[in-house]
Amino acid sequence: MKKFLVVFLSVIMLFTAIFTMAGCSKDDNVLTCGVTIFENMNEKDENGNWTGFETEFAQEVGKLIGMEVAFQEIDWGQKYNELNAGAIDCIWNGFTANSEDEGVKRSELVDFSYGYMLNQQCIVVKKDAVDTYKTEADLKGKKACVESGSAGASYAESVTDKDKVFAATAQINTFTEVKSGAVDFAVVDILLAKNICGNGDYTDLAIAEAIELESEIYAIGFKKGSELTAKVNEAIKTLEANGKLMELAEKYGFENVLKVTETIE
Repeated sequence: MKKFLVVFLSVIMLFTAIFTMAGCSKDDNVLTCGVTIFENMNEKDENGNWTGFETEFAQEVGKLIGMEVAFQEIDWGQKYNELNAGAIDCIWNGFTANSEDEGVKRSELVDFSYGYMLNQQCIVVKKDAVDTYKTEADLKGKKACVESGSAGASYAESVTDKDKVFAATAQINTFTEVKSGAVDFAVVDILLAKNICGNGDYTDLAIAEAIELESEIYAIGFKKGSELTAKVNEAIKTLEANGKLMELAEKYGFENVLKVTETIE
């Protein structure tokens, strides 16, 4: 009887696993992009539909490579886990290619597409305190907020005390922390900061322009060895050649930073 029960339970577990995998199987014809809320890049309109430069860029690429495009909001600090687990097919959300995570080059962790947009990190502070931030030395000992796993996180830890660097799940949340006074500054993408600082609920925030960081470039991250990388690269070149990429950049105000490059340094 005991032997029969063990066999019976084993069969039940086997069928459960099969049905679970079947129910969670990923559609090979859908390109799932891992994103966070990034104003004018990836965000939702009043009807809950995704919009923004990155959104439409991905959709245009999908048309060229014959795949539907879906967007999965992720915790940015878990982006590599999401990618390697197969929950997403790519990281497509203002992803800085020429950067490191915990001392490891991102290019060693993912395969990158061609670069397509210039960016840099910047320091966001209260507007009434902006004149007190002239050099990196002025950041020492101050409290910082960064997006977990971002290029800004590495920079913040290098200029202030590590125990004073606090992580948020998305860049957009760092602005709230500065506004509330919970931290002294945030390190975020300048393309996002220019859209946020001085507007709406954040009229009291400003970019500390006296502290200028190194230039970066955005690219799309794919799982190592993915066949999608080459397909997407071909699509990017097509969209550059036919003018569609510039059209999207102009629509969302990124025409001055659009730059397709095959080599990322």
